[in-house]
Amino acid sequence: MKIIKKKSIQNIKKLAFIFILPLIFFSRAFAENTTSIVNEKPQPIDPQSKIQDPNILAEEYFNIGRSLYKLGKYEEAIKNYNLAIKYKTDCAKCYNNKGMTLNTLKQYQEAIDNYDLTIKYDSSFAEAYNNKANVLCTIGKHREAIISYNLAIKNKQDFAAAYNNKGSALNDLGEYQNAIENFDTALKYNPRYPEAYYNKGISLMSLWQHQEAIENYDLAIKYKSDYADAYNNKGAALINLGKYQEAIENCNIAIKYQPNCVEAYYNKAISLNILKKHHEAIENCDLAIEYDPNYIASYLEKGVSFKKLGKYEEAIKSYDLAIKYKSDYAESYLEKGIVLVNLGKHKEAKENFNLALKYKPNLIEEYEAIIKALRKLGNDLMADEFEEKLKIMQDNL
Repeated sequence: MKIIKKKSIQNIKKLAFIFILPLIFFSRAFAENTTSIVNEKPQPIDPQSKIQDPNILAEEYFNIGRSLYKLGKYEEAIKNYNLAIKYKTDCAKCYNNKGMTLNTLKQYQEAIDNYDLTIKYDSSFAEAYNNKANVLCTIGKHREAIISYNLAIKNKQDFAAAYNNKGSALNDLGEYQNAIENFDTALKYNPRYPEAYYNKGISLMSLWQHQEAIENYDLAIKYKSDYADAYNNKGAALINLGKYQEAIENCNIAIKYQPNCVEAYYNKAISLNILKKHHEAIENCDLAIEYDPNYIASYLEKGVSFKKLGKYEEAIKSYDLAIKYKSDYAESYLEKGIVLVNLGKHKEAKENFNLALKYKPNLIEEYEAIIKALRKLGNDLMADEFEEKLKIMQDNL
């Protein structure tokens, strides 16, 4: 089951909420309604076969489709699902699995259409409601998704994955406590569900309950020892608690299990910068960029490293690269403005501060809330950094 991800102590998926705050990810699961074993090497049906029963032929093509899907041969899988449907037009599970394949190919509307056909032929097919909801979340229709998750649960009351996925949708909507309740229900039905512990950790971080989040990441890791994203998120929580060396250790474990985990390099760079190991921070930003040149947060954090080294022109170049990839990146304009102040270019600095506020009008209130939350956690070092940035901007508007 492929799962999805989320970011930072406050937001999810592709939302990098605050440039300096660590990134975390969400997990959402797709499901079949079968426990039958899939052959790893699909065997084509012999054209000379004397099998005439359309139900048997449909089952054979369905199984071949599943095997091809497992092998990553998605177009071929769809062809076989279509053949299965040709022989059995009301084959609900064929439409469900075809929908899963189309989703993998990012053909979202076609996937939804197939889930609807699944439900048409079997209105109690809980997994189809769940899978349809997952696609609706992917395209940003979270309220519709929750309705579909509820239908999945109605038809399968102990459907742990549906509770987990519903929790993910609620977190996307900022309903963190409701999300936690759904993760807890998922864990009631499946106490060894690492993704549910992981997602609960994210909701707890969104509520600034970082120690409780770490406890849940530890449980996720207990049941899935190579869970790179859980180590990364644990590192993110530790950063916000001011435990930077422990954060680095967890980021290193994430990288061990997933060498291309750009978020772990980024979070590690944050900790290294706070510990004044700026050259090492730059190396980690460069590794993140090497794996994903479009990963804008790394350009920003690299700029922070250069700024702290007093290399202001190089810092500006990094901020400009972040802006190149995301022209409305408020935090990059803020950081660039601070460097321009240090260079005595107050007019240009003011222009950049105004752009930061243009693209994020509530930036000042947001930072004030973060400063307050960090101080409550006892992380005065990071709170002081935010406070200093805010003061420089406000003094130069």
